[in-house]
Amino acid sequence: MTDKIKLIIADDHHIFRKGILSIVSEDDGIEITGEAANGDDALKLIEEKKPDIAILDIDMPGLSGLDVARKVKSEKLPVKIVILTIHKDKEYFDEALELDIKAYVLKESIANDLIDCIKRVAEGEYYISSAISGYLVEKNKTSPKQTELDKLTNAEKEILKLIAQNKTSAQIADELFRSVRTIENHRNNICNKLGLKGPHALLLYAIQHKSVF
Repeated sequence: MTDKIKLIIADDHHIFRKGILSIVSEDDGIEITGEAANGDDALKLIEEKKPDIAILDIDMPGLSGLDVARKVKSEKLPVKIVILTIHKDKEYFDEALELDIKAYVLKESIANDLIDCIKRVAEGEYYISSAISGYLVEKNKTSPKQTELDKLTNAEKEILKLIAQNKTSAQIADELFRSVRTIENHRNNICNKLGLKGPHALLLYAIQHKSVF
């Protein structure tokens, strides 16, 4: 039997928190090990319960979701952070990326995104709400230099296009009838050719430039 994904939820709005609990409880592979109404209690739960994933509202009394993420990073706590937010502001998003947050989910999208997000994050993938993906494209309508794309093989361009669709390496491997290891090698090669560094860099590049692939 596969171990359940253990998570805690922190949001200062009781009704919204219960809504998250309702969505998550529909999946038998996920177990809620605690909930909090503020960042300070969320950090205590992370330290005590040692969940796989912590779902944190970005705006909470005391420590914000980003504050908690910052402490998790500095203390090297073994938990993956998912940020929930109403904000589409680039400054919040950029700060989240700097803290190596695994997922950035808009509250307006949780009914459709949350379960998929949790499962991807549990598998070590990164996740960005499709709503924020569209926003990023609108805010970053910059075309890559043709010389950049010329560096990529046709196979790499095809993989980049699928990455822009927020697909995991496993999903891409299934679609292209390749092994996951082969896809990961292609991803590394693309990053090297385009000079991309950081865990989110390839995903962001693909999303921001998907109109030209």
